Amino acid sequence: MRLNHVMKISGIAAAGLLALTACGGATAGPTPGGSEPSSSSSASAPASPSASASALATTSSEGAGTSSGSYKAAAWALPISEAGDKLGTIMGDSFSVDIYQVATDVASKDSMFVDKETKENLLKKGDPVVYLNYVVTNTSSAEIPLSHSLITPNAKYPDWKYLGGMPSDSSSDGYKKHGLSSSGVKLKEKDPFVLKPGESFNIAENFAYTAGKETEIKVTMTPQGANGDLDHDKKETADTTVTLK
Repeated sequence: MRLNHVMKISGIAAAGLLALTACGGATAGPTPGGSEPSSSSSASAPASPSASASALATTSSEGAGTSSGSYKAAAWALPISEAGDKLGTIMGDSFSVDIYQVATDVASKDSMFVDKETKENLLKKGDPVVYLNYVVTNTSSAEIPLSHSLITPNAKYPDWKYLGGMPSDSSSDGYKKHGLSSSGVKLKEKDPFVLKPGESFNIAENFAYTAGKETEIKVTMTPQGANGDLDHDKKETADTTVTLK
């Protein structure tokens, strides 16, 4: 499934700290390519066996979301939600991604990541988070076989100073509460998930929220090959910059 955009450790390996070193060279503003802003700060994950910082914790309930009729959901996909404000669209060579800001909420617990120097948690319990829903459509004339990873979205503020992505609330309850899915796939469906021309699926994520903030969003789609492995030769990446409501 989706990799969290910040390096993380599981409870089993939580005895040590993994530092997220900061990048060098400050950026003056947002860039569509999602360049990494610089800072002298770094982040580390504290030993916390109870937390998992994956923003895409699997939520496979077939009741998540509702199809509105504007999209044709793939047979294996969960119903598609168009709830919220449409922030923009990412256009790849063979796919498009409509980006919806669905809801804001608060983190249900502390994240696993702290600033290595200040020791401040990067997302504390009660901090605001925003839920974005990505509706992916096959805009090509060919079928696209996908693995369980489907797509990998990466949302980041231009001034985010840590290596990797932003922390999120890993609880699946928030996705269910807002009618979203962090997996996009119905229960018991097996890969490859063939996305036919004109068909769509949706998948959501959350991250630390700042109202009115410009946000760089990059999406990677890597098809599954006939042998069951990812076909990296056909990998596509596309990006855009949106402004949160």
